[in-house]
Amino acid sequence: MLQYILKRFLLSLPALWLLVTLVFLLSRLLTGTPGAEQILQENGGYYSKGSAAGREQAYKSYLERTGQNLPLFYFSVKASPEPDTLHLVYPESHRAFLKKLYWQYGNAQLVNQYYASIRSLEHALSPTQESEARLYFDILYRTTSPESINLAIAQLPQLNFGNTTHTNELRAAAALLLENQQAFAYLVPFWRWHGSNNQYHIWFTNVLQGNLGVSLRDGRPVSTILYGAVANTWWHILISIVLAFAISFKLGMLLVMPQSIKLRKVVLPTLFIIDSIPLFLLALLLLVLLATPSFLQLFPVYGMGYYIAAGGTWLQRLSIYAQYMALPVVCLVLGNIPYLTSLIYRSFSEESKKDYARTAKAKGMSPRQVIRTQLLRNTLLPAITVLSETLPALVAGAVIVETIFAIPGMGRLMVEAVLARDYPVIIAVVMLVAAFRAVSYLLADVCYSLADPRIKHAAS
Repeated sequence: MLQYILKRFLLSLPALWLLVTLVFLLSRLLTGTPGAEQILQENGGYYSKGSAAGREQAYKSYLERTGQNLPLFYFSVKASPEPDTLHLVYPESHRAFLKKLYWQYGNAQLVNQYYASIRSLEHALSPTQESEARLYFDILYRTTSPESINLAIAQLPQLNFGNTTHTNELRAAAALLLENQQAFAYLVPFWRWHGSNNQYHIWFTNVLQGNLGVSLRDGRPVSTILYGAVANTWWHILISIVLAFAISFKLGMLLVMPQSIKLRKVVLPTLFIIDSIPLFLLALLLLVLLATPSFLQLFPVYGMGYYIAAGGTWLQRLSIYAQYMALPVVCLVLGNIPYLTSLIYRSFSEESKKDYARTAKAKGMSPRQVIRTQLLRNTLLPAITVLSETLPALVAGAVIVETIFAIPGMGRLMVEAVLARDYPVIIAVVMLVAAFRAVSYLLADVCYSLADPRIKHAAS
């Protein structure tokens, strides 16, 4: 059996690596760039008092420090006019503007010359002229069609820029770009090899050494951030799954009793109604009904009560934590009980119709004895299958519950990391959830062998 589990674990490693690699690559498709909003914003930020050139230099230094200036993967396949350095252009609106020009005109050198002439004219303006010409440059950075470019260039003499050298350069660069358009050059793909000096290679090498990197949002090690989040999520999931399965098994055993006809008429429709309520709505209902002065304020609204429970005995801290964990746990339990109870009830019903169950009844066993001594072991097999799927699903449900109840767990951490484009944290959370799923499947195999000796014999 140990050899079988080891084999299954080794087979799961390639799947885990492939999943994390895909998440690493797809996470870069998120709109926005980490740090862009804080560094490049013109109003209200720490860097807003500096010039545009100073903000761009600070952002460039940030990209180099975090390794985001490197190519993403070992190779790339792009349209031939699109250069490798496009990801270094900021802000993102300029990057999108350049990409449209590359694809439409097919000449990277002339596009770069045209873009550089626009930037040179913009930087040559005085602060007063820059504020007056802001609308013109906003339009110019969105203009890509030949007619619109000609129209924008024709407005140059009407604008009081003062610097004729830069305006003449812009006019000449626009004319060259329009005259040498290669309309279908983007149809030709170009394969580029970047070598090992790329973001993925550096990240994967660090992961093999046990280093998950640092957060792009606050600079803390990702392992430190995950440690606190996993502790909170783990307790919620563990308590929820134990309570959900205990209640579901008890209800399933009661519902299959011959004398439980009236109970089935009440419980089954109730479970159907609970299952029809979305998890986020269920969490909000619990908040409104049990955590607000409008109805019954029996539990705290949000958080984990760390600031309250910092002092005192362990029993006092546990009682405070229990108050904060009550509603999230109840929400997760109610979200899983309908499906689990229905599955266990159907399993008991199917097993009770088989020959061995009827034989046990003919021997004089009571219905309760038949269920506990004859049906329970066979009913465990489908329950174990559901358990292996329910554990990872609870992590997904924790995203909603922890966000609504403001619990600093993995779910809330994942949401905040996605909103902040914190790639190292996103990938670490996905990798941890994938590893958790692999472990749950291994535990299911072990439970199968304990519930059915034939499976153990076949595995060995």
